Formats: sequence, C-alpha cells, structure tokens
Amino acid sequence: MGKARILIVEDDIDISNMLRIYFGGQGYDVDAALSGSEAREKTRQGLPHLIVLDIMLPGMNGYDVCRTLRTQTRTSHIPIIFLTQKDERSDKLQGLELGADDYITKPFDIEELKLSDYSPRQLGINGYPRQSL
Repeated sequence: MGKARILIVEDDIDISNMLRIYFGGQGYDVDAALSGSEAREKTRQGLPHLIVLDIMLPGMNGYDVCRTLRTQTRTSHIPIIFLTQKDERSDKLQGLELGADDYITKPFDIEELKLSDYSPRQLGINGYPRQSL
C-alpha cells in the first residue's frame, strides 16, 4: 500500500510549507496548490485522501473549489478541511453547508489538524487504524 496523499490548498507559502513539513514528517505524501484552479487540476491528476483548503485564494476561492469537488462523483467522497482566516459564524456555516467535513480558523494550532475528526489518523489512512468517532 502506498502512502496516503494529502493536498494542501493554501496561497500563503509559509503556512503551506509548514503543513507540508508537518504532514510529510508524519509519513504522508503531501502535495500543494497555490490556487483553486491548481487544486482542481491536481485532483484530476491524482486523488488525494484528504484536502486541507483555504477559502481566500486567488481566482477560484475555496468555497467554489469545495462546491466543484462535491458535485463530481470522482471527488465527492474526499474529506475536506477548511483552514481559513474567515472566522465569522456565517462563513463556517457556508463552508459546512457546501460539504466541508471540518472548519478550522487561523491562527491555528497544528494539534487542531491532528485531532480533527478528518485527520489522517482519524480516517485510518497511512497505516493508522480508523478511530471510533
């Protein structure tokens, strides 16, 4: 079995690199996209097991990326965690209504991603047994 794949969709290079280093150090195959359109292209090239998605992206925003992925049979099952500065209740509700599986606001503690119900450990990917939710 190959490594589980995580796609980080984040236009802030520092945050993207931090997440790549963190998840890469945990044994995951991590890819990154700097825009919504690049994220869509990367999901066409290969399906990730998990997507960590910012909302405020150049061009196509994260809401549109989520909406597009959820309407396509091939990608509708992929867990999506929004990781964003948009911290209003209405933003969170919109993200969850579009089909996001979790919503974490910036600034964040890396432990929030690690402990998310949709983290690689919770999903049972990369050799981790699936945790009871």
